[in-house]
Parts: sequence; structure tokens; C-alpha cells
Amino acid sequence: MDSVGRAPGRGRANLFNLTGQTDVNPRPGAFANAAAAVSSFSATSSASSVLTSTTPTEKQPPTSTGTSYEPVSSTTKSTIDKPRRGNAPVIMSAPRGKGVEHLVSDLATLSTGDRQTGSGRGTPWSNIGVSGDPISIVANYIRILSKPAWQLFQYHIDFNPEEMVVQRKMRREMVLQHKQILKDVAFDGTTLYSFEYIGDERTFECQHTVTGDPVEMRLRLAAKNSPDSPNFFHLANLIVRKLLELSGLRLIGRNYYQFDRKVDLERYRLTLFPGFLTNVNIYEGSLMINVDLSHKVLNKTTVFNRLQDIFTQFVDFKRAQDEATKELVGQIVLTTYNSKTYKIDEIAWDKSPNYTFKKRDGTDETLVKYYYDRYQLKIEDTTQPLLISKPSKKDRRAGQTGPLMLIPELCCVTGISDVMRSDFQFMKELATHTHIGPMSRFEKLTEFCHDIQNNQEAKDELKKWEISIDTGLVEFDGRLLESEQILYANRSIRYKHDEADWSREGRSLKHISCKNLKNWIVFYPSSLRELGDELINALYQVCVPFGMEVEYPTV
Repeated sequence: MDSVGRAPGRGRANLFNLTGQTDVNPRPGAFANAAAAVSSFSATSSASSVLTSTTPTEKQPPTSTGTSYEPVSSTTKSTIDKPRRGNAPVIMSAPRGKGVEHLVSDLATLSTGDRQTGSGRGTPWSNIGVSGDPISIVANYIRILSKPAWQLFQYHIDFNPEEMVVQRKMRREMVLQHKQILKDVAFDGTTLYSFEYIGDERTFECQHTVTGDPVEMRLRLAAKNSPDSPNFFHLANLIVRKLLELSGLRLIGRNYYQFDRKVDLERYRLTLFPGFLTNVNIYEGSLMINVDLSHKVLNKTTVFNRLQDIFTQFVDFKRAQDEATKELVGQIVLTTYNSKTYKIDEIAWDKSPNYTFKKRDGTDETLVKYYYDRYQLKIEDTTQPLLISKPSKKDRRAGQTGPLMLIPELCCVTGISDVMRSDFQFMKELATHTHIGPMSRFEKLTEFCHDIQNNQEAKDELKKWEISIDTGLVEFDGRLLESEQILYANRSIRYKHDEADWSREGRSLKHISCKNLKNWIVFYPSSLRELGDELINALYQVCVPFGMEVEYPTV
């Protein structure tokens, strides 16, 4: 050991080499040098005097072996001569005779050897499993095989007056009015990507697609992007959504659905549209498209038809209004004229399609005339109430501040009602279409890949952006683990590999530890007393099988 970083303390002594210099950084071949030093040390008869307390008064001449003696400094002398507390340091004497030969031979054979992991460090950690049986797995990801090498210009678009061009579809139509200049672009409503440099700032004159009024469209250069830019993910998602559109899918809300493969549930007057959810990002270090199945349930009957059914059931007009409000408020509806979804926040019983509103130019117009001029739709019943939908954050950012007035005749309810949800036979039939097994899911996702690969317009779109995608789903190796044992208070169960579902037992078996529900309060308006009672009864039916004690609440 060397003396670097060590303070002279109890039982410690500075070690010197035979030349009087401290070796703080042993070099390769140090063992051989040490052996030579020991050999020369044995050949010098007076070498042991270095470790004595006698200090030479002058520098001694070098011997024939090249070994020299340096005078010991006063500091060193005081360190050697100064008494220490505890046991005196042990000073080893130089080896003599055959001991020197053995030491030289032993030092000559020393080597560092191969590097090995010490037992104290344990085995290296591995993320590859060892339990279970190895299997081949297919995931719902499509690998993007090549990224382009272009430079893309990103522009921000403003419309003036902005309130005249709120819908994204209308904005795209205005961009297409200048397709000779704005060609090979991707546009999401506010951001435009182009291969061509259009200028740092440029203004285009457009014509409103409905009213014919002039609209100013101004482009401002926001950034220059490469495929390594974070904005590439935004562009890639726009390209994938364009591929879905070119493959024949239609946009409902935020996702795309296959209208040509719809499923009609005639017994319940419902239509089920299969579709896809997509997202482009980096997964496991690779750029991939995450794709999954989605379903949209639409009611064939309009909100107006449902209102007619409710008013037929009840003689009392006020009670019929309350029942309609109870059933429809909070529902998501789809408008038949632009396939957009809205949430019903209120029913305006005091308003009708003859309701007059002010246009942007200050003139008055009825909803009946507006829908006929705008969408060529004729309102059949002018006595029906209006549906009120409050603007979302996105609508407010687009300039929509007031509530939206919807015509029940032009709206269809999406999803399923609470009455349908409580119908066991309906839920069972719906599950046959929405609960997709592994093989069916694989087939549908593979079909999705083939639809894109076999569609010429989609292929041209990919070629335009210099992007290529894989023809199938991502495959990798996995392991099939044994089913876990699920412990309950009075028994244990194991789920089936093919199902991996224990929800039925989880609803009927007592849990190991439960918190009781004894002191609780339920608040509700007097008009919703029936719903409040249903909530209390539902909680009681659900919690008691778990082993919970449920007391009747304070209402």
C-alpha cells in the first residue's frame, strides 16, 4: 500500500522504496522492479542501516548496484523517534539467504489474471425472464421502416374574420382554393406543413364556401423542421389520419370508423361502427404506429323520435318534460349534417327552430332558414324544443362563446342508455361484437395493414412524404406464465389462461379486509329522489357481497 490519502495515525507508518522515494502510482512491471530491488538489497551489506535511528550527516556515494542513500529529513526523524501511544510499529527486517530467492521467484510469477465478478456483487441483473414457457407474441404496433431526409416548413395560419371560419373542414376547403401554391401540404386547422418555402409571411384572399364573403388567410413561418424534430410526431400523426381517410374511413368525433362494415342491431334500433385508434410515437426505441380497435354505437332514432316516445308514455306534460330531461341531459349526440359530437347540457323547452339569432353581418335569421341555406336540410317540425350544448374549451379557443343550439330532428344519440345497460340480453349481444378475442383482433389489425398497403391513394401519400411502414404487426418473444392464485377471505381461486378474468368471483366473494360504510350522507334535489334511492340500493347490492357492513345513509 502507498501513503497517498492516509494520515499518520495509530499503527500506521510511511513505507518507502529502497531508493528513498514514495511510489504512489505503481507502473506495469512493478513486480519485476521490486524483485530487482530486493536482489540488489541483498547484495548490499549495509542496507539495514536505513531503518535504524542513525542519520547520516552527508550524502553517501552510490554503490556498485546503483543504490543510493538519502539523508532523512528532520520531519521524518521526528516521526520515527517520537514515541507513539499503544503498541510500537512493527518494522520488518530484510529477508536473508534463501528467503530472498523464494521472494524473487514468487514475485516473478505474480500476475493480475482474468477479471472475475466477486461473490459479494452477485450475478448481473437480466431483464429476460426464465419462468413460464417461451412463446411468440404479436403486438398491436406497426413499425415505421424509414424516416425521410427532407426539410419541412411549418406555418401558422390565421383567418380574418376568424369567427366566419370556425370549422376545420371549412378551413381545409379554403386552403384547397390555393392548391396550386399550397400543394403537398398537411393541415390540421391551424398548422400547415409544406415542402416548399412559401415565404416568411404571406396573405391569400379566399372566398367563404357558404356565404361567398371574402376571407383573408395569412400564413406565418413558425419553424423549419427535420425528421429528427419533435414536431415530426405531430406531422406523422396527421399523415396516419390522412391514410385512414384515404382508406375509406369516416371521422366521428376524434376517431375514424368503417361505415361500410357497420353492424345493425335491428332489435334495439342501433348501429355499431367498427373503427381504429392510432398514435405515432417512439416505443421500445423504435418509431411505431400504435393501433387499436374502437367501436361507436349510434341510435337509429333521432332525439326528436325519442322525445315523441316519451311524451306518448306520459299524459302529464310536466312529467314528460322531467322524464325527457332526466334521460337526455348528459348524453352525447351526433349531428347528421357534419358528423360532430356534442354533449346535451340543457333542453330549451321555451325555444323552437323558429328561434332568431343575429348573423355576423348584423342581420336576423331563423334556424330553419340557416340549416336550409347552409346544409340544404328542411326542418319538418317547427314546434320541437332546442338542445343546448355549452361550448368546450376547444370551441372557446376558436371564438365560440355562446351556447350552441341544436335541432333534435338532426341529432342521433351515441352510446347506450342506462336502461339498455341494465338489460342483460342486450349487453350480451353487444359484447359479441365489441369484446374481440385475440385471434379476431389480430385478423382485424392485419386487415387494417393490408387495406393501407393495397390502397393506391394511401401508397401515394406515403411516397409523397418519403415514409414506408411495415406490412404486418410487430412480433417478439415472450413467456407464458402460470396463472396466479387469487386469495379471498374464505377461499382462493385461479383464473383460466384463455380468459384471465376473475371479475365474476370478485363480485361475489368476501374480501380479506373491508372498510364498513356506516356513517355517510347522500345529497340530491327533491326532483331526483328516485335516482338517489337507486344509488343507495345499488351500493348496498354491490358492497354487501364483499363483506362490508352498509348502514342506511342520512338523506
